[in-house]
Amino acid sequence: MNIQIKNSWNNNTEEYYQNDIPIYEEVIKNPKKAFPVELFPLIEKYMGNLNGKRILVPSSGDNVAVFGFYLLGARVTSCDFAENQIRHAKAFADKNNWDIEFLCQDSMVLDKIGNDKYDLVFTSNGVHVWIDDLLMMYQNFHRVLKNGGYNIFFETHPVTRPFDDSSYEIKIKKVYEDIGPHGDVPTYAWRTQDIVNAVISAGFTLKEMKEFHSFREDLESHNYLYIRKEHLNKYKWTGDTFDWKNNPWAALPQCLSLCSEKIN
Repeated sequence: MNIQIKNSWNNNTEEYYQNDIPIYEEVIKNPKKAFPVELFPLIEKYMGNLNGKRILVPSSGDNVAVFGFYLLGARVTSCDFAENQIRHAKAFADKNNWDIEFLCQDSMVLDKIGNDKYDLVFTSNGVHVWIDDLLMMYQNFHRVLKNGGYNIFFETHPVTRPFDDSSYEIKIKKVYEDIGPHGDVPTYAWRTQDIVNAVISAGFTLKEMKEFHSFREDLESHNYLYIRKEHLNKYKWTGDTFDWKNNPWAALPQCLSLCSEKIN
């Protein structure tokens, strides 16, 4: 993984962590809130009761999903390439006496994790944008899963990537095919086909795809394109942000989710 990306995350972790604490408190009250309303039924459909299931969360970032899975009874491993992200999450887990494994790992490599260990590999919003080799990442997800195990992700829908998300107005900033890298700290605007083809090429069998919007009940971290405070402050938005007639972003599917299975 690019060292600039790693340094950027490590340098900003303290700010991120302070913003995440209120979200953690919501998840403690209701662990299912760690996942978008539209997504959790997909997890339940393929995973059933999570009690005792072994779950790996690579690029765990804010660790909201990690804590949600743990509180729902799973045995969870959290991996992130930014040491400070892992350090803060581990401190919060230790404070609550939660038995979660934390590893500093690059999601494209996972070299500290053995083969055929997990029932589920799960990634949440904002992972793919930092990955420069999708196939390598999914090959390692496939490797660490048990036969019959699942990979489930949800991600900002690639159809939104051509647009400038700095305002409520819909403005084009690039063509869909311009994958990148973009910016001094490189990010990648992968298309739907890039992600799906990487999953298939890694050996997974596709089970189900889902495109969805946010709901009012979703945590703020799942409502990125709907309630960004800089939009509210700059544009003095007073309308219903979930009504596409008031907020054009609400006309687009915000998230893409894919469930695939490892079948040897």
